Amino acid sequence: MRVFELYARRILKRKLTLILIIVLPVLFTYSVVAQYESATKLTVAAYIEDPTLENYLTGMLEKQDVTVTNAEMEEDAIHHDADVGIVLTTSAKDVFAKPDALSAAFYSEGGSYNASSLEIKLNSIFSVMKTLAHNSADEAAFEANLLKAEQSAAPIQVKQSVIGNPNAVVLTSAFNMIVFIMLFLTMTNTMLFLGDKIHTTTQRVLLSTYSRLSYYLQTVGVFAAIGIAQFLLMILLMSTVFQIDLTLSIGQLLLLVAAYGLLNVIAAGIGLLLVSRTTRLSTGRLLISVVSLPLAMLGGTLWDTSIMPGGMQKLAKLLPTGWITQLNKEVFSGFAGNTALITTHMVYLFVCAAVLFGLLSRVRTENI
Repeated sequence: MRVFELYARRILKRKLTLILIIVLPVLFTYSVVAQYESATKLTVAAYIEDPTLENYLTGMLEKQDVTVTNAEMEEDAIHHDADVGIVLTTSAKDVFAKPDALSAAFYSEGGSYNASSLEIKLNSIFSVMKTLAHNSADEAAFEANLLKAEQSAAPIQVKQSVIGNPNAVVLTSAFNMIVFIMLFLTMTNTMLFLGDKIHTTTQRVLLSTYSRLSYYLQTVGVFAAIGIAQFLLMILLMSTVFQIDLTLSIGQLLLLVAAYGLLNVIAAGIGLLLVSRTTRLSTGRLLISVVSLPLAMLGGTLWDTSIMPGGMQKLAKLLPTGWITQLNKEVFSGFAGNTALITTHMVYLFVCAAVLFGLLSRVRTENI
């Protein structure tokens, strides 16, 4: 275990590396959770001149879990940070006098799903307003009916039940992101072995080991240990800081620990193979970027593979990053999961790691 201890100390003594190992999982977990919460929250910026109509619209939207911000000026509702901006300058008196002439302006950028959903809600709310105007005897009765509609409970109570894990999207996205972090950071850290190679330090270290295989097992073991520590940090952040129920059984947790440990073994193995192909630090860094970024992007760590072209989706099934992201999807779905598929992906990871060790054991001593 001397080689393991040596390189573990060397990696952890590098202050920048140690900071990245701790900070990156925290930073990316927070960003993914924040993005998810923002994407699932419906917001409206409204400029409505008539107080009666403003109260009616705000109350009806809030019943549907929509956050409403009342704009001070018309311009604030047009140029806004919400999903939809509304400008309504018509008074309740005008609506009662000419219900069919009711017109409100909606403003949204990019035509997002949230904007489309809000447009449907707003159209239904304004349709109710027009119906109340038609059926009211006078303006006072119209305003009273608006108040009654705003304060009354919905005639149909809808209870939403989420099938599976309600946090499946955020959990899958967060753990897919840690795949990218582990892959890139582990492969980058293997560059320290390039300096050892140049200064023949590696050859001296090899003298203290039984074989090249023993050397590589201990070296890659360092990265596997770091990867498992990062994974457990993610678990801790999700369950304590962000208060997200992971719904993981002991078996699923052990499965993910094994999978992420193997991911680091594979990433370190690829990095060490690249180190064996050059003696220049600049070339090594370039090779790391050229290999790690396509592995991350095509494997679905930055976006779901389902949005990629068919050819790329087939390629993702051949990549270790693709196997890990599929495991995340199966484990965090909230369902029993496809046991055969999970087993297949784990076998693929073991085989990939074994193949890399086979290739590393054939590297000439002078190139290690």
